[in-house]
Amino acid sequence: MERQRIREEEIPKKVREESEKKLEELRKELAELRERKKQKESMEKQASEIVAAIQEKEVSETEDTDYTGINDIEARLDNIDKYLLKQFDVTDQKTYAQHAEYIESELQSLEEEIIEQKGHIEKEVSPFEIILQEYPWVEEKRFEYMYTIPDKKKHPNDFESWKIEWAKVLFDYAKYAILHILYIRKLNSEKPFSKFTNRESSIKEIAEELIEQKLAKWINKKKKEKLRVYWKTLEGWAKELYNWAYDLGKLEPIMIYEIVEAKMEFSTLPKEDLEEVFKILAKGKRASVIKLDDGQLAVKIKLD
Repeated sequence: MERQRIREEEIPKKVREESEKKLEELRKELAELRERKKQKESMEKQASEIVAAIQEKEVSETEDTDYTGINDIEARLDNIDKYLLKQFDVTDQKTYAQHAEYIESELQSLEEEIIEQKGHIEKEVSPFEIILQEYPWVEEKRFEYMYTIPDKKKHPNDFESWKIEWAKVLFDYAKYAILHILYIRKLNSEKPFSKFTNRESSIKEIAEELIEQKLAKWINKKKKEKLRVYWKTLEGWAKELYNWAYDLGKLEPIMIYEIVEAKMEFSTLPKEDLEEVFKILAKGKRASVIKLDDGQLAVKIKLD
């Protein structure tokens, strides 16, 4: 018993606890990933008939998804568990350091794989497929009249209802596609908006409804070519950016290019929005904003 106690003390408590905490976080991410997989499988089952009717090409590419990557991640997590739970026969600090280095390397590698698997699963379901689940009427023949703008003067109530319903679709489309800026010309060729009898006018009317609801704004009010959609508030993005930086223990100032390269949802935020997010964090005393020599802004998170 005395020898066992000595061995446990040879493993620094702080390092062991940090490894266990990191492992638990990865297990939670893996659980979320499996839940996404279940949701996708359920979605494919419910939408199979609809998708077959609306897609122009075969969808067999998404039906034979290989989830061996997820299973491999779980097996490797179990392996790390064994390293953490068993009693190491540590004879010196160098031997322990090798074990600690292995665990840290595996945790970092697995974190990258989980992120990759998330992206793989999410990309398999197109934004339009999700829209069909939320708003099945966009493909039902009895609702084909929804692709024509009601007369504003003769049928004002119908026009208002039409705008509100389509505003929901456009808002969710941007959210599911993780698009912060929508290009009107591009939307003209995207389902379901490509079916409008007067595409550009229809999309702009719907965009105006989102603006009226304070969920969007025109990048250029005169040209009205690009629409900024706020499917998450800047305060929400500020919280996500802070948590990301906090979890990674980023002590140095974070440049915008680092955020872009992080490949997170907030990575595609327009530059001016990222700068606003920096200011929100500074106002909440969770960070400080630094102006670089070239005029660019960076943010330094306070890890209190």
